[in-house]
Amino acid sequence: MKTIRNIMFFILILKSLIIQSASKPFLEEKSVMNYYKNPPIKKFDLNHIYIDNLWKKIFNWKKKSLYGRKISPKKNIIITNIEAEELRSRINHLNQKSQIKILKYNTIIHASVESYLRMGKYIGKILSLSDYYFPMFEEKLETYHIPKELKYIAIIESNLNPTITSKAGAQGIWQFMSETGKIYHLNINHIYDDRNDPVKSTEAACRYFKHLYNKMGNWELVLAAYNAGPGTIEKIIQRHKEKKDFWSLWEFLPKETKNYIPKFIAINYVMNYYKEHHIPSYPHFHLKYKETGLVTIKEKVSLRSLSSALNISYQDLRFLNPQYLVDVIPIGEKFFIRLPRVKISLFKEREREGFFSKKKD
Repeated sequence: MKTIRNIMFFILILKSLIIQSASKPFLEEKSVMNYYKNPPIKKFDLNHIYIDNLWKKIFNWKKKSLYGRKISPKKNIIITNIEAEELRSRINHLNQKSQIKILKYNTIIHASVESYLRMGKYIGKILSLSDYYFPMFEEKLETYHIPKELKYIAIIESNLNPTITSKAGAQGIWQFMSETGKIYHLNINHIYDDRNDPVKSTEAACRYFKHLYNKMGNWELVLAAYNAGPGTIEKIIQRHKEKKDFWSLWEFLPKETKNYIPKFIAINYVMNYYKEHHIPSYPHFHLKYKETGLVTIKEKVSLRSLSSALNISYQDLRFLNPQYLVDVIPIGEKFFIRLPRVKISLFKEREREGFFSKKKD
């Protein structure tokens, strides 16, 4: 019996060491991939808790033991390393096609690329979400005549989670602070937070990018200012007037900002070369932005009852309308709901039938 106990103790120690070793790269990158941790609690945060769980359900999030399933040694192994010359060549190729021409290779970029590659399974989920968000991002960026590559900033900021809250209080897919959000007409009250609205916040981000470019005249410094704030970057430039670009100013930048351009280049690379690294791509997201539309809510309505009336899952309805902090949308202001276009005629039919007024009664 003593021998059996010793064997069992040894197995427990071994399992602990394996889990710690496997978790290390993810813990190191916690600041990059904060998508998967719960945001800080704030007022009306029951919805945030629900949405955080919803994001996990969308991808059937399950904690699986690393030793609980067999992995073929011949396929599905993510390639997390890349030779310097190969990476340099690929980044140069991306830069030739780039509208902003800031993609370059150095050892800092190399380290950032391999950090993202170590999180390949999560990149696969972001690839799926990008099926929904990127067409809308590109449409808005094109409307404002700014580079479409700026769409990748949303991955750095929020991992395409429109309800995430940073420790500093920045909110939404583009991580606006409340003060900056108000400047760009992102309203906040106890019913909704426009910073969580992917469309409104993307339009605000486009206007902010244009404003920063007019001030900085350099896309590297625009991205640095988006992260640290234009005031911080302008003060650094004033102190070092002979230095005019991100890399010459690098040593004087805040720690997080030093990593911002490397992350931008790294995520640009990974989103374009994920197949070459065997990163698994999840099925295409089942909702398409261009197959949705807005309808006006004229009566008090519960999103849960609306999902039942329209035969659309509550998860999908909340995904399409993450700006709402409450389930029941009241009367008193002009509210809009985003729906799949195939459901809009049914919505109007339910409206004619008096569905909403019945619920009000």
